[in-house]
Amino acid sequence: MKFTVNSAGGVASRVTLGSHELVFDQPSAVPNGTDRGPSPLDVLAVAVGACAHYYAAAFLAARQMPTEGLSVEIEAEKSRQPVTRLGTFVIHVKLPAGVALEHLPAIERAIRHCPAYGTLVHPPDVTLVVSPHESQNARVA
Repeated sequence: MKFTVNSAGGVASRVTLGSHELVFDQPSAVPNGTDRGPSPLDVLAVAVGACAHYYAAAFLAARQMPTEGLSVEIEAEKSRQPVTRLGTFVIHVKLPAGVALEHLPAIERAIRHCPAYGTLVHPPDVTLVVSPHESQNARVA
């Protein structure tokens, strides 16, 4: 996977994912934020919830169990220690009526296979590279 996130004015950004375009911004209360889209941190939390929903729904659908009424609530709180980040994260999956209790452990196992969940539980190696604009590279050479 490779994506490019570009400036959309102020502190907003825009990314194209296939045929979809997403705009991220900060609330108006944040300097230069215009609330044109959700914050990247909010989207991170929502992405985990959407992934959990998919894995639960796929489990149910594969067994001809109802998916209508399936919902996932995400509660996330920021922390500033050791750095600004999501410090707590709760994923609450609410199953549709009619799903037998005996399926709960298997549904939980299915959700734990969600790659977004796995990324939180087993963080990736992250490399940060900051480079000057290409026109500045030409002048330096």
